[in-house]
Amino acid sequence: MVRIKTVLNILAYGIALLGFVPLFPYLEAVPRIVFPVALAAGIMAERNGRAVKGWLPTAVSILFFFLYVSRFSRDNLVGPAVNLLVILLAVRLFSEKSARNYLQIYALSLFCLAGSSLFSLSALFLCYFLLMLLLIAVSLVILTFHSFSASHAVSRGGLKKIVSAALVLPAGSLPLLLLFFFILPRTQYPLWNFLNVGGAKATGFSEKVAPGSAPSVGEEHGVAFRVSCPRLPKNLLYWRGIVLNTFEGNAWVRRAPPGTEGGIAGKGNAVRQTIFPEPGRVPYLLALNVPRTISGLRHTEEPDRTYVRQGAPSGHEKYEAVSVPGAVIIGGKAAKHDFYLKLPRHVPRRMISLGAGIASKVLGDAEKVDLLEKFFRGARLTYATTGLPVGKEPLDEFLFEKKRGNCEFFASSFAMLLRIAGVPARLVGGYYGGNYNDLGGYYVISEDMAHVWVEALVAGKGWVTIDPSGWAANFAGAGEGRKGVVRTISMALDAFSYYWNLAVINYDLERQMRLISGANIGLKRLSVPARLKQLVLPAVLLVLLIAVAPGFIRRGRRAPEERILRAFLGKVRREHGVEIGPATGLHGLAATLHDPSVDRFVGIYAAAVYSDRRLAPDELRQLRVLLKGIRNLNNDTVPGAPPDGAQSGDGALKP
Repeated sequence: MVRIKTVLNILAYGIALLGFVPLFPYLEAVPRIVFPVALAAGIMAERNGRAVKGWLPTAVSILFFFLYVSRFSRDNLVGPAVNLLVILLAVRLFSEKSARNYLQIYALSLFCLAGSSLFSLSALFLCYFLLMLLLIAVSLVILTFHSFSASHAVSRGGLKKIVSAALVLPAGSLPLLLLFFFILPRTQYPLWNFLNVGGAKATGFSEKVAPGSAPSVGEEHGVAFRVSCPRLPKNLLYWRGIVLNTFEGNAWVRRAPPGTEGGIAGKGNAVRQTIFPEPGRVPYLLALNVPRTISGLRHTEEPDRTYVRQGAPSGHEKYEAVSVPGAVIIGGKAAKHDFYLKLPRHVPRRMISLGAGIASKVLGDAEKVDLLEKFFRGARLTYATTGLPVGKEPLDEFLFEKKRGNCEFFASSFAMLLRIAGVPARLVGGYYGGNYNDLGGYYVISEDMAHVWVEALVAGKGWVTIDPSGWAANFAGAGEGRKGVVRTISMALDAFSYYWNLAVINYDLERQMRLISGANIGLKRLSVPARLKQLVLPAVLLVLLIAVAPGFIRRGRRAPEERILRAFLGKVRREHGVEIGPATGLHGLAATLHDPSVDRFVGIYAAAVYSDRRLAPDELRQLRVLLKGIRNLNNDTVPGAPPDGAQSGDGALKP
């Protein structure tokens, strides 16, 4: 036997965890610690029968309520609210649990899960939500048994039947959920997005490149964006974001390019992309290098093929781009050479000597680029994200001493040497590489693929893309991401997330109206042939038959115990005019009727069914015989005579 209260506690703890886990990354230290402690304390208290009662839980709740309410402000609403919700949920877990307390746990858990959607509305949220609804549905059914008796216990078989019956409600609501999804209006912006201050995650994309600022670079493997487009060679997977064209101290930053500058993507095969960026605060729209056009979001187009969005990012969105991968940017003649030849105040002497030596030779821009490439290839530089040079002259140390660095060192030193040699140069920041998801037909670009390369203004050509990092001896595997079984599983999960964003997040009111309008036009144009009309009625009847048939089949397959009981109740209703109520058991019914056949029927039936066993064939035969003997003696009277077998006047049975 299983205690109802034990089952309820297990379900309550599971529901509470489903509300807490999605919020964990966004909580302060106090609720992160308080919740697991309260959960453990609640489990121990229930096992020992010493649940916390009285004023203590209320006092703790009030204390934290005033603490977090004092932190509310116009720019900080979500943080205090979700932290307070977790604290209140923790208090409910370790305190005494009545029927009302269980309902409070369910409500607080739902609020916590809803609060997590203000930070990230991913496909995983749907999994948490559906699982929580299933557990709550089962809990509410079991809670009805608990309300009659807190110490009530059921057999394992009985518990299985209760759970199965409880799952019918959420399972039956799924078709209705899908229907509402398609017909209810929505906007393409999250309803509560204005509350989500500070909810954007940090990315690998940077608006400043400062080599030597840290001895190592931590890699973040979160998704930056996804791109639906044909599969391309790896050497074309450069995703352009920002152009860094001048210095702020020793760091590369972006300034408005000269007004006379202009440029367009040169010749090549155009590739159309649909880009799905992850929510963040990056104002630049990324696309394959070199982009020609971007549409779908409001933006401004800069002359150096940089696209800056207008307005703040608002949740999941998408835009279209047309690019010419690997193209040269034509139109660099109007660029101000002086602007792209500026150097920082301090340049290492060895770098000046190297660049000046190349500049002293009477060579064209293309030859200067080739000479610098030969130097980089011959220097035996290695690509690394740890043990990076730091100090006053990190680029000098990278080129001539440590000879290890990441893309910032390669690109910064190469562009600076080009400028020293008299070749206009700039940095381009974005991403390199991508994992192609064969299930969905799109690329996944993660944060660890953030990359920086160089563009050089070569006379007679234009702005030419150069990636000095590719000359490192160990750069071949960069931009590929994970491999093997882990990659396969990761891509399968990501495909689910991708289609979730595509079908749910980006399914807005405009798409609904187009769908309804298209369906309306299609119905108006629909002409039904006469032959098809003749088949409509039989088809409808066939559908109705299929819908009704399972009920008749189930009726025919009822257990013998159920059939004999139904027959018994029907006979009692006809003979004695008595309906058995929800509070009346079979034994109570027999005690009120004074019918020997009813007494014997109840005795045989209850001895078997109440002992959780099936009726034997002999018992079924006896019960059928007893059914025929059930009769109301008061209905057998004749005028002026007492009932057969009874004393005149009181209707009592003879001994």
